[in-house]
Amino acid sequence: MAPEPGRLMASGRAADVYDLGDGTVLRRYRSGHDATVEGRVMRWVREQGVAVPLVHRVDGPDIVMDLVPGPTMLADLEARPWRVVQHARLLARLQRELNDLRSPAWLPRRAGVPDAGTVSHLDLHPMNVILSPDGPVIIDWTNAASGDGSFDAALSYLLMSGFETAGMRDRIGQRTIVGSFRWWRGHREVGRSLGPAAEYRLADANVTPGEAEAVRRILDRSGR
Repeated sequence: MAPEPGRLMASGRAADVYDLGDGTVLRRYRSGHDATVEGRVMRWVREQGVAVPLVHRVDGPDIVMDLVPGPTMLADLEARPWRVVQHARLLARLQRELNDLRSPAWLPRRAGVPDAGTVSHLDLHPMNVILSPDGPVIIDWTNAASGDGSFDAALSYLLMSGFETAGMRDRIGQRTIVGSFRWWRGHREVGRSLGPAAEYRLADANVTPGEAEAVRRILDRSGR
C-alpha cells in the first residue's frame, strides 16, 4: 500500500483530504474518479468572483489546492448555535450569487437536473462552506453542473433537512436553519422544485435510509 501523501484532515463519502504541509491540501477520490472537470469548474467560478480554494494542479483523481483556514459553517454552528439565522442567510446569499452566473458551454449537464443555463453547486450546505478570515469559501464542487437556481435551492433544503441528528438541541438547530434558509432563499423558489429535487435525491445511491425517510416526510407534508 502506498504511503499517505500527508496528514489526513478529513474523509468524506467519496474522497479523502490530506494536508501536504506547504499551505496546500490534496483532495483524492478513492474510486479513481477523474477530477479534471471539477478543477476546471473551480478555476472558472473563481475567475467570476466566487470564493473557492485556488487550484494548483489536477492529476486524475487528485486535486491540489490552497489550504483554507477556518471552521466549516457547521462547526461554527455547533460552537455558536445563536448564529444559525445569520448563517442561513449567508448560505442563501452565496447560493443565489452562484446561481446568477450563466453556465459556460462545457459545464456538465446532469440527468434529473433541469437546465436553465445557470451554475448550480448541487451540494451546498453548512459542511461545504469554510468561514475563513477573509470570508466564506465554498468547497466540494464534485456535483457542479448547469442547472436551475430553484432546483439547487430545493436540493440544499432537502440535504439540510435530511441530516441525521442526535439530541433535542441539534434537532431544534436543524429546524431553525432549514426554515431560515427557505425564508431567505424564497419559500416559493424552494417549493417550485421540491418534487424534482426529491426524486433526484432519492435516486442517489449514497443516500442513507434515514436521509431518504426525511425526504419522503417532506414530500408528504407538502402534499406531493
